[in-house]
Amino acid sequence: MILGGYTLKVNEKIFREIYKKICLLTDEKIVEKINLTDIFDYPPEEKLSGFVSYTCINLNGELIFEILAGAKVSDERIKIFPASYKKNISFKRHEVEDVKIKILPQNYFNAFQDKIQVLEDFYKVDAIKEKIRMSESLDELRHPNFPDDVAVLFFRENFRPEYAWVRCETAEKKNIVGTLLNKTQQNFGYKVGDKITFGVTDFEGENICVLF
Repeated sequence: MILGGYTLKVNEKIFREIYKKICLLTDEKIVEKINLTDIFDYPPEEKLSGFVSYTCINLNGELIFEILAGAKVSDERIKIFPASYKKNISFKRHEVEDVKIKILPQNYFNAFQDKIQVLEDFYKVDAIKEKIRMSESLDELRHPNFPDDVAVLFFRENFRPEYAWVRCETAEKKNIVGTLLNKTQQNFGYKVGDKITFGVTDFEGENICVLF
């Protein structure tokens, strides 16, 4: 395969651009982090440039890149070394945020469809939560490493507005219901673990999540 187009770093991509996509991660440092015998029956003779991966969200809500194959890039061409899947090995987003990333064409799904289906089944969530993940209105408010977590603004009379992290769980009509993840500095009447109902509204041209 011949590569083309621009290559950005992971931290320059928003969540929805790479979610459930097959991506090429190229960086010698991440190759050095992996014991290749954990991935391949026999390590490739050629020195790898990086890995082909599938981007998903693990059971802890963290954005990860599951390794599908090794990759050797030379003169804008990519050579693939399929993994044997002896282990599931992945990178968390914060581990590769400075790594170069390129989204690979749709036809790569055919080559890795069995492995991707296993990942999809293992990390499956219900349709409502999946819809929340794909909501553009939440993009600027998501935690970069935990896409289900959004910054919600708490209001109360005689209190200063304060942000807290809430993990999106489901939706009720136009509102989102989630779990409060961190303690607020002021007492708004909620504790960590409580269910929070909030909505998205426009404030001076920007979307914000507001507690209802």
